[in-house]
Amino acid sequence: GLQGKNVFVIGAAGFVGANLTRELLDQEATVHALVRPGGNLVRISELLPRLRLHTVDLNDGDELAETIRGIEPNMIFNLASPAGHPSTPLARFQLLKTSVLGTFNLLEALAPIEFEHFVHFGSSTEYGPRETPLRETLRLEPSTFRGVAKASAALLCQQFARAHQKPLVLIRPFSVYGYWEAPTRLIPKAIMAALRGRELKLTAPGFSRDPIFVHDLVEASLLTLGVKKAYGKIINVGSG
Repeated sequence: GLQGKNVFVIGAAGFVGANLTRELLDQEATVHALVRPGGNLVRISELLPRLRLHTVDLNDGDELAETIRGIEPNMIFNLASPAGHPSTPLARFQLLKTSVLGTFNLLEALAPIEFEHFVHFGSSTEYGPRETPLRETLRLEPSTFRGVAKASAALLCQQFARAHQKPLVLIRPFSVYGYWEAPTRLIPKAIMAALRGRELKLTAPGFSRDPIFVHDLVEASLLTLGVKKAYGKIINVGSG
């Protein structure tokens, strides 16, 4: 069980992070939530009395390392990544900084720490568009900048797990939906269009998605705890 465990959640104020944080608290873990300076805490606002909040920029390696030394986490869940697909050079740079350099700083800070489990959340965008179901053994051919950033972070994690013999698992979620999802995404948009009696604008036909409910993703990530054959491996979380 997670009772009394020190659990460090990076990106706790995000869509998936907020749902994971709730579940960890319900399982009586001591949750240390890392959020970026100036981040929106609306998804976890009522949880604040129950968790330990750390406002740290992942790109400040020294402050991050000091925070981790103070926490001495048993488990780490890394969900740090700006949402969406960046359309400007500055937004792309920010995504690269958070996903790649932020993950690098996190791994460097964790290298000297003895922890029980690390779960890194990647993305199905790392594979790129394919005509067949996506399997973990596929070569990575991301077609979006987000996919490239996520794939780079995943490679850093795999190298870290091999070099340091650390208990690290990589999860690649597919199209996650559920509580606290951004209102611009398909399911909230469809619900609001129905409630307001408005036309639902859709993208061009021909795209396929694999929706996964956020609670199923959270459950999948917790099912990896202590599974040694998963260390260093990638696990797709979707319906197939």
